[in-house]
Amino acid sequence: MEPHEASGESGSDGAGDGQAPGKPATVSALPPAPNGSWPLSSRIVIVATIGVLTIGVTLHLLLVFLFVAPSNAISKEYNGVIKGYVYPEFDQNWQLFAPNPLQSNIAVHARAEVAFPDGSRRTTGWLAMTEQDLREIRHNPVPSHAHQNLLRQAWDFYNRSHDVKGRAMGLRGELAEAFVNRIAAHRLGPRIDGGQVVRVQMYASYTPIIPPKWSNDRGSTKKTYQVLPWWPVSEKEFP
Repeated sequence: MEPHEASGESGSDGAGDGQAPGKPATVSALPPAPNGSWPLSSRIVIVATIGVLTIGVTLHLLLVFLFVAPSNAISKEYNGVIKGYVYPEFDQNWQLFAPNPLQSNIAVHARAEVAFPDGSRRTTGWLAMTEQDLREIRHNPVPSHAHQNLLRQAWDFYNRSHDVKGRAMGLRGELAEAFVNRIAAHRLGPRIDGGQVVRVQMYASYTPIIPPKWSNDRGSTKKTYQVLPWWPVSEKEFP
């Protein structure tokens, strides 16, 4: 190819568009907004949305901070508002970092009473729900949050919202009762051997963890049990 031919080809690239030789044309990613700006209605919606999100996030962080922070004049003044927002959706348990963490292994079990079409009823054996969760967690590099925490936190929620005689302390106690019993009902299923589950019952065994040899703590090594009363179940409990 002759030198003047190559020069002519490169010079023709973009020459018809008024572009300098060798420079690519500029491409606009988005068309310009009318009159160089967004319409007033669009700007109002955007600003309002940002404002609402900012206020919501700020209130959420403030209420959660007051909940986890040491007791102070503000948290005491607005205690009802703070707890009303945090419970039960954001309920937390910091016992792992507490001076006196849990010192026993808790195993929760459930059984069902099944009604059959002929009018008879039968009580099932105990389902080891905690062991069921542990089987799903062992050797699993990414176990689900439900298997790790759902039953454990529900049982802890139940005990923290009931007195020593097992009586519910207000609305939170009633909510905790429904929560743990529905977990049991869903684990057992709506039907067993062709019959309908009509009641469930739960119990937990507490096995103390033996203190290390260097510890001065010589707590009880006796295994204890906590048995809940029967709880009625209807077909509405199941999705």
